[in-house]
Amino acid sequence: MSTESGDRGPISELERARRLLSANAIRALAADRWQRRRAWLDWPALAGFVVLLAVLFAPPGSGVIPVPPRDSIATETVRAERDVLVEDRRVTELRRRQAAQSVRPIFNYDPEVYFELGDRVSRAVTAMAERAEAGTLDPGERRAAFAKDLGQPINAAIFSLVEELDRPTDLAVAINFFLNIALDRMVVADRAELPETGGIQVLNLVRDTSRPLHDLGAVLDLKQVQRLMRARAGDAPYGAARIVRTWVLDTALGLARPNLEPDPVTTEERRREARAAVEPAYLRIASGEVLIREGDRVTAAVQERIRMLNKGVEDRTPWAETVAFALLLAGLIALCGFFFRYGRQPFRLGRKEGWLALTVVLLVAVLSIGTFYAGRGLAEGMSFKVGAAAYLPPVALATVLISILVDSRTSLLAGLALAIAVTYRVDGDLWLMTYFIVGVLTGGVAARWCRRRSDLLKAGVAVGGAQALAIPLLFVLGGGGLEAGLVPAIVSAIASGALTAICATGLLPVIEYLFDEATDMRLLEQASADNPLLKQLALRSPGTYYHSVMIGNLAEAAADAVGANALQCRVMALYHDVGKMRRPSYFAENQRDGNIHDRLPPELSARIVFAHVKDGVDIARKHRLGRPILDAITQHQGTTLLRVFHGKALERARETGATVDEAEFRYPGPKPTTRESGILLLADSVEATTRALKSPSPVEVGAEVRRVIRDKVADGQLDDCPLTLADLARIEAAFTRVLTLGVYHSRIEYPPPPAMAPHHDEPETEDRSSDRVPSVVRRPH
Repeated sequence: MSTESGDRGPISELERARRLLSANAIRALAADRWQRRRAWLDWPALAGFVVLLAVLFAPPGSGVIPVPPRDSIATETVRAERDVLVEDRRVTELRRRQAAQSVRPIFNYDPEVYFELGDRVSRAVTAMAERAEAGTLDPGERRAAFAKDLGQPINAAIFSLVEELDRPTDLAVAINFFLNIALDRMVVADRAELPETGGIQVLNLVRDTSRPLHDLGAVLDLKQVQRLMRARAGDAPYGAARIVRTWVLDTALGLARPNLEPDPVTTEERRREARAAVEPAYLRIASGEVLIREGDRVTAAVQERIRMLNKGVEDRTPWAETVAFALLLAGLIALCGFFFRYGRQPFRLGRKEGWLALTVVLLVAVLSIGTFYAGRGLAEGMSFKVGAAAYLPPVALATVLISILVDSRTSLLAGLALAIAVTYRVDGDLWLMTYFIVGVLTGGVAARWCRRRSDLLKAGVAVGGAQALAIPLLFVLGGGGLEAGLVPAIVSAIASGALTAICATGLLPVIEYLFDEATDMRLLEQASADNPLLKQLALRSPGTYYHSVMIGNLAEAAADAVGANALQCRVMALYHDVGKMRRPSYFAENQRDGNIHDRLPPELSARIVFAHVKDGVDIARKHRLGRPILDAITQHQGTTLLRVFHGKALERARETGATVDEAEFRYPGPKPTTRESGILLLADSVEATTRALKSPSPVEVGAEVRRVIRDKVADGQLDDCPLTLADLARIEAAFTRVLTLGVYHSRIEYPPPPAMAPHHDEPETEDRSSDRVPSVVRRPH
């Protein structure tokens, strides 16, 4: 026995072997690269994942389309990549111009102008008479005062005649006769001030009212008023003022003035208000809308629409949407992490499961966008509505794959996030997102029953059917009604389900291989008797294979009893001793001509038995059997004591006086950490122990099962396992039932065959060896 020095003294070869297979070493062998967190790699990779999805769903760049020359032939079909709402400035300016033109010119109308003129004439004549009677002013001063009051010049000769009139009031009556001609008329200074068409808006300054005037023929200008005055000159009641009738007419003509005047300031203000009240005209170019097809001639209208599309794209900051989407996606991932960790029922998502889910999301995102563009091109080629392509992306594929590979809660969150992202990318509305959510929920439910590859086809059919049934309802709720685009949309929904089934069938084996993940489908394939590795096990180690099958029956029944994964338990049992293929003759179940360990030192025997764990890990990793089988290989014995070899070492130690460390004869572990691993440990021990019983009764079988489970609990082998006492009671009952009914059940005693004459003088013999239960030596563990 070689030793080496250390802080604790010499180390035996057996201890050296144990240390090589210590718990940490076993975990390092069994735990693949996904179980070791690498912050220096994970965070940059996660950031890259976020950036990649952001670029995928919100691609940066200007997206400006070159405007082809007018009258040229388009060399390619120009299509809008996304919805654009851009102001049509030409239409907006046209509408504002029309609104401004619709505002009629505003004219201020003062109906009191000619009343005031008549009063002014009357006051001027009365004042003149009073000054003449008073005689306080000289004639020149009186004339100047009269001219000022009247507002019209008068020469000295005319003034002297007027001043000497017997009835000065006749002068006022005669002048007012002419002024009254325009008393109820609207008078403008020049007819050129009036618009040619459209009428005017008259603002009454006295009543503060406004009314439109369409018939401008009723409006007079000063020249027309003066012509009317001249025409009525012979009808005027001059009276005593006849002597100055020419001056009276001239004075009336001079006093005539417009009572309707344009107000350009108010007019312009009203027109500005009308222009401002006009809402901008927007042109909406829908995503996928064809601006011009290949081979068509470029017109001015096409050029204008392309310019407007480019204007809408240029108005956006190139990287703003990408950055915003990346921040939103990072926030969603962070919220999901908090949800898993701090929810009402916390759930720890491992590193491998997290990256597996993110990888599936990325793959489905690429597939969804690719199928959308492919569907759009196909719809255009078949003269379908391009909008039907939005129903083609297989968003539910993410839910199906993640539900199978990780868990249903993660699949739901990933599916909802992807539904939102794809809806945004294809410029869909609320009802399109609802359509995707219907597929996501249906895919999550259908994935729960996927145990075989063929079940994926059923899941795809379920997704396609649910989406197709939802489309008419969503069309009605969306306000579109059952229009002509309904049939292409339903066809796209069914095709989406078919894509989900096809892609799931093709991608699942690839993802299983890349991530070394054991799904129920892969477990079923591993449990098949046609599996090459199982065939090798059965050929090289038939006893081990039979032992593994028996443990599989026990473990499966116990898992069903406690609600664990029964299929996983069976597969773990089939492969837990696969390492014995390397040295099958060193294990009791494969020995036929004596026990080889009888000739070996107990320390060497223990090292050989320990080695089957290391050999099993190597084989499992080489064949990529998956994490559950690695756990089964490393944990199916926990830290159990090799009692046979430990006992032999104690016997030898009594003879030699050496000391024996019990820890050196214990498996290095680790102890079972899952319910399935704990069940496997108990099933392995129960099967090995009960095989040594000779024709036991059901009571003896039950007692032995109970003792084994009690010993494992007392030895602390289930300390790291989440099995409860109630679970152990159910496991005990399941083990007892399987062993009693399936292995040690009673058999019918068949009578011996009738005596037959011996052949060629051979003696009559009776071979009953098949009816005897051979004695089985307790095998080492």
